[in-house]
Amino acid sequence: MNFLRAYIEDKITIDDKDWKKVEALFKKVEYSKGEEICSAGEVCQNLYYISKGAARSYSIDVEGKDSTWAVHYRKNDYTLDPFAGDYVSYLTKTESNFFCEALIDSVVYVADFEALDRLYASELKWMTLARNISDMELVTFVQRTQMLKSLDAKEKYKLLKEIAPVYEEVLSNTQFASVLGIAPQSLSRLKGRL
Repeated sequence: MNFLRAYIEDKITIDDKDWKKVEALFKKVEYSKGEEICSAGEVCQNLYYISKGAARSYSIDVEGKDSTWAVHYRKNDYTLDPFAGDYVSYLTKTESNFFCEALIDSVVYVADFEALDRLYASELKWMTLARNISDMELVTFVQRTQMLKSLDAKEKYKLLKEIAPVYEEVLSNTQFASVLGIAPQSLSRLKGRL
């Protein structure tokens, strides 16, 4: 949980007493490769912090097509999008459209969104933290959406290899192709040309 504390301290000043409040909200859960961390079809109640391992958030459309939305990864000093959970589902009290599954054996810390909200409401510094996190999540969402809409598959592939090479490491070809919005066969051809 050292990364989580550093993440918070990058946004607000906290002491050991404050950290104990945060730490008390998270429960450690270990997931095996392929195990579901959270499911679509229910209102999301939890925030998931991937402390060690890898997971992916994905949706399944009405035709049964699986689309990977994000990879959550933490190993040693390399971290990529370590938080999972459908915050929009929680805020709107609507069923989540996202699943999250462990791609490898993973250690995950789980916190209840309502408990986090109570912490945020308790002091101005926690409200500031919530605002900073919301702002960063919005930036990430907009950047991801712009990338998906404005780049072709070849450009997305090159960009992901540069900024998030772990996608290719932990995702199957089918899952990675879904990130790019192409068929797995097209991904194989794309790899062959580069």
